[in-house]
Amino acid sequence: MQKKIIIAIIINVIILSAGLGIIGHLTINQSIDRSLHSRLTLAGIIANNIDLLLERSLNRLYDISLSGKIDLKDNNWKPEKEALQIAYQYSIFTDGIFLMDRTGNVVLTYPSRLENHENLLSNPYVSKIIMEGKPVISDIHTVEPTGKKVIYAMVPLKSKHGDIVGVVGGEIDPTSFRLSQSIEGMPREPNTYLEIIDSHGIIIVSNNPKRVFLSSDHNRFMENLIAQKKPEIRTCHRCHSGAGGKGDERSTDILAFAPLKMAHWGVSIIQPEKDVFAPSEKLRTTFIAFSLGSICIALIIAIGMSKSIVKPVHKLIDATNKIADGDMSKSIAFGGIDEIGILSSSFEVMRVKLADSLEGLRHYNVQLEERVVERTKQIKASQKKVENLLKMVISAEEEERKRIARGLHDETMQSLSALLMKIDMCSKMYAEHLPSEKIDEMRNIALKTLDEIHSLIQNLRPTVVDDLGLEAGIRWLLDKHLAEKGINCDFNVIGAEEKRFNHRIETALFRIIQEAVINISKHASAENVFIVLQYMPDSIAVDMEDDGKGFDAADVLKHTDDVRGLGIMGMRERAYLVDGKLKICSTPGNGTRLSLWIPLPEYGNKHV
Repeated sequence: MQKKIIIAIIINVIILSAGLGIIGHLTINQSIDRSLHSRLTLAGIIANNIDLLLERSLNRLYDISLSGKIDLKDNNWKPEKEALQIAYQYSIFTDGIFLMDRTGNVVLTYPSRLENHENLLSNPYVSKIIMEGKPVISDIHTVEPTGKKVIYAMVPLKSKHGDIVGVVGGEIDPTSFRLSQSIEGMPREPNTYLEIIDSHGIIIVSNNPKRVFLSSDHNRFMENLIAQKKPEIRTCHRCHSGAGGKGDERSTDILAFAPLKMAHWGVSIIQPEKDVFAPSEKLRTTFIAFSLGSICIALIIAIGMSKSIVKPVHKLIDATNKIADGDMSKSIAFGGIDEIGILSSSFEVMRVKLADSLEGLRHYNVQLEERVVERTKQIKASQKKVENLLKMVISAEEEERKRIARGLHDETMQSLSALLMKIDMCSKMYAEHLPSEKIDEMRNIALKTLDEIHSLIQNLRPTVVDDLGLEAGIRWLLDKHLAEKGINCDFNVIGAEEKRFNHRIETALFRIIQEAVINISKHASAENVFIVLQYMPDSIAVDMEDDGKGFDAADVLKHTDDVRGLGIMGMRERAYLVDGKLKICSTPGNGTRLSLWIPLPEYGNKHV
C-alpha cells in the first residue's frame, strides 16, 4: 500500500503541474484585462487633456465677456477688436473669433472677414446658446455653400448689468495642428487608431488622416456613450470602407472609449483584437499543450493503478450503495491485510449492527404509528367534546337570555306597570294631601325604569328576530344603536328577501352582527356604515364596513382581557359553531371591514 501511496503522490505532482498551468492561464487573462484597462485609461487621459484645452479656450471667450470693454451699441469697435485679438493669440480658434448680437448678426470678427455681417441664427448651436445662455462647443458643422468644416465654441456675451446681449464665439478648424497635437505625443501601436469623435460619430481628429470626417459610429453606440458620459471598453467590428482595412473586409477590434466633459465628444482607441491578444494567445497555447501532456501521462498511470486500487474500491462502493438502498442481506466478503481489507471488514461489522438497528426501528415505528393513531382519535374526541360543550354553553346562554327576558317581561314589567297605576290612583285620590311634584318625580322614575327594562329585554332576546326574521332584526340594531347617534347606515339585501333559516344559524348571525354594531357605536367614531346581506343557494354572506378610526386587529386579538378582544373572540366562536368563516380587517385611521360567510346545510334551508 505504501508503494501505491508513492504513486498517488506522483500523480498529485502531475495534477499540481496542470494546476500551475491553469493558474498561468488565469494570470494571462488578468494581464489581458490590465492591457485593456490601460487603453481605457489612456483614452481618459487624452480626454482630460482635450477638456483642459477646450476649457482654457472657453475661458478666453469668457474673458472677452467679462472685460467690461464690450458695448455693441457705442459704434466704437476698437476695444472689442483688442479683446478679440488677445483671446485669439492664446486659444485654439484657428479660424478666428467673432462677436454676434442677440439677433444672430455677426458684428465683428478677428481676423477681419468680408462676411462680418452674416447671420448665424439658423445655426442650431447659436439658437441654443441665445435661448439657454449656456456655453456651447458644437460638433463638426459644414458651412454652406463653401462646404468648409468648422467647430464652433461659443459663450454668452453679457453686459455690465448681467444681461445677455449677444454671443462671443470662436471657430476651430478640425484639421489644424493645435487640435491634432493633443494626440500627437501619445504612444502608438501598429493598426491602432486614436481618434476624437463628435456626438454624431464623425471623426474630428485621427492619427490616420484618411479617417478624418468619416463616420465611425456603428448603431449609434458611441453617440449613446457620449450622451451618458460613460467610459467603456468592448469589442466592435470594422466593416466600413476606408477604415484602414482591406476594402470592406470585416475584422474584430477592441474599442476603448472615454467621453469629454466640456463637449459632446469622445476619445476612442481602436486596435485589432488579434494584435491585442497575440502574446497571450501564444502563451495560452504553450500552457494548453503542457496541460494536455500532463493529463495524458496521468491517464496512463491511472489505468495501470485501477487493477490494484480502483477495482476493489468500486466493489466496496457497490456494496455500500446497496446498504444505502436498504439492502442489508448481502455480506461484504473482502479479505486482505491492507487498508482496503480492514475497511471492508469494518463495513461488514457496521452492516450487521445497522441491520439489527433497522429492525428495532421498524418495530418501534409500528408502535409509534399505533400510538399516534390512538392519540389522534383522542384529540378529535376531545375537540368534539369541546365543540359540543361550546354549543351547549351558547345554547344555554341564549336560553338563559330568553328566560331572563321572559321573567323581566312577565314579572318585573308587570309589577312596574302596577306601580304606575298605583301612583296614578294616588295622584287622583290624595292630590290634596300629596305634593304633585313628588308624585310626578316618582312616576317619571317608574317610567324610566320601565323603558330601561324594556331595552334590556330587547338586548337579551329581541323578539323582532323571532317574529319578523333576520333582516328586520338587523334593521332594528342599526336604528337602535347607530341611527339614534346620527350615524348613516346603508343596508342592502342581495338575493331572496324575507328568507328564514334554522334557528341556530339565525341566532349566530344576529349575535355576530349585534356585537359588530355595538363596537361601531362605542368605539369606531364612524360617520357611515355599509352592510350587505347576500343570500346564495348554499350559503349566506355578510359584509360590513365603516369609515371610523379603525384599530390594530392583530394587537386586539393578542389581548383577550380587553372587552373588544373578548367580543371579537366570541364572534369567531359563534361563526365556528355554524362552520362559518369570519374575517376582520382594520388598521388605525382606515376604518374596519368585517366579512362573514356561513354555509347552509340541508336542514338550514328550511323555512321557519
